[in-house]
Amino acid sequence: MPCVADPGAAIVSLAHQTGIRVIPLTGPSSLILAVMASGLNGQNFAFNGYLPIDKKGRKEKLKELVKRIKYENQTQIFIEAPHRNDMLLREILTNCDSGLRFSIAKNLTMENELVITKKISEWKKSETRIGKNPTVFLIGR
Repeated sequence: MPCVADPGAAIVSLAHQTGIRVIPLTGPSSLILAVMASGLNGQNFAFNGYLPIDKKGRKEKLKELVKRIKYENQTQIFIEAPHRNDMLLREILTNCDSGLRFSIAKNLTMENELVITKKISEWKKSETRIGKNPTVFLIGR
């Protein structure tokens, strides 16, 4: 979806500033499709874009997101560069509460689409690899 987690927002902003009409077109949005298929709270969710790349910053951001889940019952959605998917998966399993539910929505709208949601404790029992596929990550209750 252009302009969501994408530098296109700057161009759209410039269009508004210069009086150019902006017309959004409907189409599939991986973020909304992921929320729909996850079974997590679709009434209160936040898209966080990309998490920090550095390990310490990412760990702190995950802690912050877990607080929002617990106190606001807010599903947390984020994405990652495909070559870092498996690293992020390991860090989520290491740094998030085992009782929370975690969903991966991989290759949405493609023939090999896969959406799996289960508790983090259950994810820890399986050997999962996401690989270099477009993936939306969701954590919630």
